[in-house]
Amino acid sequence: MRKSLIIILTSTFVLLACVIIYFLYLQPVKKNNPLIAVPADASIIFQLENPFEQWQELSDNDIWNYLKKDPYFAELGQEMDELTEDMRANEALYELIINRPMVMSIHKTRPDDYDFLYVIDLQRATQFNFIKNYIKNFSEDIEKVYTRNYKEQEIIEISFKDDPTRYYLYIYENLLSLSSTHTILEQSIDQIKEPIIARDLDFIDLSSELGTNDINMYINYRQLANYLKIWMADDPEASTDFFPMLKYSGMALEATDQRFSVSGYSIVNKEQPNLLTALMNAGTGEINVGTIVPDNASYFMSLGFDNSKDFYENMIAVLQAEEDGEEYMKSKEKIEGYLKISIEDDFLSWMDDEIALIQLNSNSNRNKVELAVAIKHNDLDDTKERLAYIEQQIRKKTPVKFKGIDYKGQQIHFLSIKGFFKMMFGKAFEGIDKPYYTIMEDYVVFSNSPRTLGKIIMAVQENRTLDNTKEYAVFMENFAYESNLFVYLSANELLSDAQRLLDRESRQELKVHSPYFKSFPMMGMQLSAEGDLLKHQLQANYLNHAEISSWNALIKEIQQDEVAFVGAEAMEEEDLIAAEQILPEDLNSKTFIEYYGNEQIKFEVDLKDGLKHGRYFEYDSLGNVIVKGRYRDDEKSGTWKFYDGEGELVKKERY
Repeated sequence: MRKSLIIILTSTFVLLACVIIYFLYLQPVKKNNPLIAVPADASIIFQLENPFEQWQELSDNDIWNYLKKDPYFAELGQEMDELTEDMRANEALYELIINRPMVMSIHKTRPDDYDFLYVIDLQRATQFNFIKNYIKNFSEDIEKVYTRNYKEQEIIEISFKDDPTRYYLYIYENLLSLSSTHTILEQSIDQIKEPIIARDLDFIDLSSELGTNDINMYINYRQLANYLKIWMADDPEASTDFFPMLKYSGMALEATDQRFSVSGYSIVNKEQPNLLTALMNAGTGEINVGTIVPDNASYFMSLGFDNSKDFYENMIAVLQAEEDGEEYMKSKEKIEGYLKISIEDDFLSWMDDEIALIQLNSNSNRNKVELAVAIKHNDLDDTKERLAYIEQQIRKKTPVKFKGIDYKGQQIHFLSIKGFFKMMFGKAFEGIDKPYYTIMEDYVVFSNSPRTLGKIIMAVQENRTLDNTKEYAVFMENFAYESNLFVYLSANELLSDAQRLLDRESRQELKVHSPYFKSFPMMGMQLSAEGDLLKHQLQANYLNHAEISSWNALIKEIQQDEVAFVGAEAMEEEDLIAAEQILPEDLNSKTFIEYYGNEQIKFEVDLKDGLKHGRYFEYDSLGNVIVKGRYRDDEKSGTWKFYDGEGELVKKERY
């Protein structure tokens, strides 16, 4: 009898074990992709393979722990910390549900509000069907659990103690959908039957190319502009002009203690020509403009292509497709006919494989941005000849008489064709109008201001360009040598420009966030065509508190050394003449005036054809005259007199 009982118990145990093994490991499980439950109005979608583990990595990340001290992120940081503590207190629950593949999407719910949808792949957890039956036992904070039907599907409504928000939950085979907005959950139920995003061929191509990463992020541009209006009520169209060019973007996110990077692909909207299609169809070019960009530049944008004529033909198609496309062709024909020049033969023929838009950090007190355009040439002699011909034609047809000046051995010329760069390359280049230009290294550099050209000339001659800095060289190792588009940003220089250009209220608001922005001193974004997809990469390197302090101390030490050196050489005669290095904003101006920081005049000099010609006066910061003299054809002439702060003559020099 006892032996029979043992046999029965053993058999029962084995049978039970087999049943458990079958349900847990052998029974077929539905493999629905969580993306099928995401409604089509999602603007941003996050796909996480192991949310519980990734959340812990994120919450312990050095970059995030620093950024959450910023007032902008403080509230979000506090909420994340509270959720982290809640996870640790309910680890069994979170490992059961959140430690599984998840999709999170963002949806606009009202004109000024949004909410999230979470879709979790429960995998084999649904085999026991215990979630519906025992959900109230998961937490003591759950107050009530209701059920209701929507289109014959059961929705579970959950309310928590001391929380006015109600949460809605729906289980479909292996998928659990959750939101605090019932309409989003209902749209999710509708979507499961007839998915839109998950069956979009473009989205499928994109997700296949992106592959499986710890964290993938997708952007749906058809919905993103509408979502961003929540924060852009004053100017809903601002910064969204780029969106119609794209359908979807897919990105893999990576955040370490040293850097934040995003890499992935985008689907470009090819139904209408745009800047991206023009670049993609014209091939790639090298990123070499760092050889002439000053090391204190705020940013530069480099466009690369195989052939300038192909790029221009693609740009023509883009410009013609715009509202003023017909006007563009008329302007082009009018300029060519009036000046008797050919854009293709006289301008495009010497262009190589790169055009760059550069913004310098300006020390000017004027509310003005210093811009330059650098175009790489393929033949120096031919480039000079073609541009000289255009200048000659301009002088024949216009009253412009300026022939150019020599600055530090570089010739600065004038190309007075209004709206030329906007006509050639679109709105991004409309800031360059009737420019001056000089030829340096492998580039022709254009700018509205000869002073801007002078700064670039000085930077190249003194080896103060980006290519001469170790930091830039190391940063660029993370990017491909060739691309369609590359953007470089310097946090310190952009903040310096912002302090000069913004109003007082905006400056005060920005000041609070400046230390956190400076924590990412260099940022870069690169776009390159890869088949029908646009490959992109964004990276920001992180500099922590200790490194920032050391960096600032080093800069201060260098600056002190420079001041000491200048002081030792201050008695040199040439250093007393502040006007020696001047270049006016406009070489057709009759006078040039430089100011101190307190708006007191530093010096003033008469000009003729861009050269110093006439009276010169120099003042100290209190307004006292310290130098009087005259220039003739850019050279000091006659007797120059030097005074002390009391107005006493200290010496004379004859030239």
